Amino acid sequence: MSEMVDSTLKKELIAHNIYSAWQFIEYTEKNIATVQYCSDTIKNIIDKMTTKTVRWQQNISSDFVDEVTEDGKNVKHLSVTTENAPTYEVRVAGEKIDPWFLFDKLLRDFFQYTMNTFDSMSQIINAGILANKGKKVDSVDIQIMVRCFNQQTYSAAFPKMQSWLNKISQSTEFKYIEAINNRTKHTGDIANKLSMGILGSSNRAEIGPFFRKDIQHGKNELSDQLLATLDFLNDSWDEFQNVFKEEFVRDVYVQNRRHGISGVRQQKLKNEPDKDLSYAYIEVNGSFDTMPDELYILLVTEREDDIYAHECPFNTILVTGSSNIDVLGRYKAEDVIGDDCLLHYRKYRKDTEIIGGICMFYEQQEKTVFYHANPYFNVESISDDNEFLTRTSMPF
Repeated sequence: MSEMVDSTLKKELIAHNIYSAWQFIEYTEKNIATVQYCSDTIKNIIDKMTTKTVRWQQNISSDFVDEVTEDGKNVKHLSVTTENAPTYEVRVAGEKIDPWFLFDKLLRDFFQYTMNTFDSMSQIINAGILANKGKKVDSVDIQIMVRCFNQQTYSAAFPKMQSWLNKISQSTEFKYIEAINNRTKHTGDIANKLSMGILGSSNRAEIGPFFRKDIQHGKNELSDQLLATLDFLNDSWDEFQNVFKEEFVRDVYVQNRRHGISGVRQQKLKNEPDKDLSYAYIEVNGSFDTMPDELYILLVTEREDDIYAHECPFNTILVTGSSNIDVLGRYKAEDVIGDDCLLHYRKYRKDTEIIGGICMFYEQQEKTVFYHANPYFNVESISDDNEFLTRTSMPF
């Protein structure tokens, strides 16, 4: 993607309240770049081995020995042993590495990251289309999405995405990628071949045949299979982006999402630590009773050409009326968050049992967390401690 396309798409994701999908778009492109790197490096290894073979053959001429046969003919004789055979170590970070080891590892990585790319596209679907109906991030892969979108509810709502998922999962290219990845990742090796031809024989680079789940997969020329897989992967990604852009604008499951709160109010008095208090709040929309039962919050802010996003850290968010001390009720987080770089719209459920000003009392019983000035929400600090006021006014 170009920077302009990146910027436009980011803003569209924000406008449609699915900005958490952006991280998986970036990760998909990172996976594709890794697949390309594996392919390029495999080719470079083979090229270097070929170059060493050619040089060896050029230098070996000095080892020919003149002999005369029994019938009087002059011939040249050459003995190739482990001592004078070509050596093929390559250097990685200053260390000599067996190229066959690198070849095997990079070939495994090539197919694993190809499969990871399709799983990353599934994460985009989960975050950007299923949204509030999305599945837990650690349970998402392309087969889960195929089964999900073949349900009538989702196939009717997103017919183009269902069609794309079925096209991919039923294609011979994808079935081969899935099979070889699962075989080499979970079961065992495949009899791949990488050999250098010397003294007139030719080089061989093949992906070996294998039999998995009653299906025979034949051997393939390495260069042909790498190119075919890369073409399939890039074509699939291009097609996916077009389908995704057509489907996410439907806004089917993005109700009650927001990208911010009204602010945080916090107080700290020097000689009255029992009155320390800090709470996040949102202003009432209509009345507390008519507000939705659930909210989904991801903190997102735009400043000039930059976009910043952060998990919503508050376990409780109060709802305020005429002022930020007029507490009407509260929302409680349903899920726990940890220290992670993944972003999601955190789900909050309206508390219908504890309402009114007593909500502030419950906040005082919790561990008080004081916040600094930051790009995501306003911070109002009340204190007789100038050092505290200075510290919290400084950006984190």
